[in-house]
Amino acid sequence: MKPPRKHHYLPEWYLTRWAKPWRGEDVVWEFQRVGPDQVLRTRYRHPAAAGYKEHLYTYPKRAPVDAARIETDFLQLIDDRGAKALAMAEENQAAGPRDKGGLVQFMLSMIHRSPERINFLHQRLMDDLADNPLFEGEGPDYFREGALDVFVDLVQSDLMLDRMMEMKTFVINLSDDAHNLLVSDCPLMMSNGLAHKDAFVLLPTGPRKLIMLADNPALPQHVVGHNGRVISKAMNDAVVTQAKKTVYASDDRQKRFIENRLNRPDRTLARAIDKTTGLVYWKI
Repeated sequence: MKPPRKHHYLPEWYLTRWAKPWRGEDVVWEFQRVGPDQVLRTRYRHPAAAGYKEHLYTYPKRAPVDAARIETDFLQLIDDRGAKALAMAEENQAAGPRDKGGLVQFMLSMIHRSPERINFLHQRLMDDLADNPLFEGEGPDYFREGALDVFVDLVQSDLMLDRMMEMKTFVINLSDDAHNLLVSDCPLMMSNGLAHKDAFVLLPTGPRKLIMLADNPALPQHVVGHNGRVISKAMNDAVVTQAKKTVYASDDRQKRFIENRLNRPDRTLARAIDKTTGLVYWKI
């Protein structure tokens, strides 16, 4: 069997949570803009045909099977375990360390797996090492392989995984008056650091659901205690502002909302994005 060409930075099972019937098939709506002066492109797509880039995690100049091992071995395992663990959390099933670990590692992977993040790591390596005589004569492929190795290390970071494992898991269901939640190529939200008592990690898991890791139970209570429309608007504002290129939704009703935020660097919230992580710099 040939290694897959499509490397999903948003797993199909994850995007399927936003899919709704449209013209005979379950689809998600895709909104894309590259650069602030480009027209917003809107189209509907099956989740299998969205949230991917061909050969995103492929090691250059390696045998095909080995070249694709990040997608076929590493991320596939993370996604399978993450899907199972998320379903268990939503069904309020008791989770052991292995299941909790699957959820935590999936959430951590969502920080780093987008095309823009991989390109950032690639460019950072070239910028930092290009003038080092030890790497004289090395071309872009060498640094691409290095960037992919860094990516794997980040997703396996013991420091991050251990800290997130310490946090409690909370599933948040939005009230009926809330807007549908959006998802993007950079959907995870995180507090300003994870060392303090009010640290959190937050991820939309469907049009009406969020999953939060936190030490302080007052944080999810604070979320559900607000008007549903206020909370969903705040979540969507962050998810779209963080997006590098693409936003997905269950329908096209929030097109204007997305139009006003996607790749708009002059917006106030956009100025709060951390340049290293690419995430909105939340302060509690």
